[in-house]
Amino acid sequence: MEDLRKSASTVVSFGQNIVREYPTSLAVGSTGLALATAPITGPVVLGAVGFSATGPVAASLAAAWQSSLGAVQAGSLFASLQGAAMGGAASGAFTTISNIGIAIVGSAAMGTRLIDKKRVPEEHDNESSNTTAKNHEESPRQISDMDESLNTEFSRLLQIDMT
Repeated sequence: MEDLRKSASTVVSFGQNIVREYPTSLAVGSTGLALATAPITGPVVLGAVGFSATGPVAASLAAAWQSSLGAVQAGSLFASLQGAAMGGAASGAFTTISNIGIAIVGSAAMGTRLIDKKRVPEEHDNESSNTTAKNHEESPRQISDMDESLNTEFSRLLQIDMT
């Protein structure tokens, strides 16, 4: 159990370092990831609030909304959401949103990559070269130790009999 605590602590520490070093990329990437999952989450959310393929579900938020509107106007937000739930033209918006999300995730990844390149000092003399080499040697070792620890813990978890 102590090993699991150490591994969890290591993962949390790694996450905190990422948040400190790349807050903008993390925010942009998270937004993009949320948008990229729109084809999956969109129909789920619509169903959860009461939009279905046959119309609003009785006693749901969608039914209450429809009753408050009276006559639903074509092209309104309600009509568009109901059309998306029925698989109409509005359902294609999920794919478009997903593509935008994927582009945002890619942009965040590229931004992080560019930030890293700017942080690495150019090697003009041997002293800075040795310092840079030393810094690069420490980081992979720490990551491989973390990977090894996580792999050990996951292999232990996989051995648990759930029956």
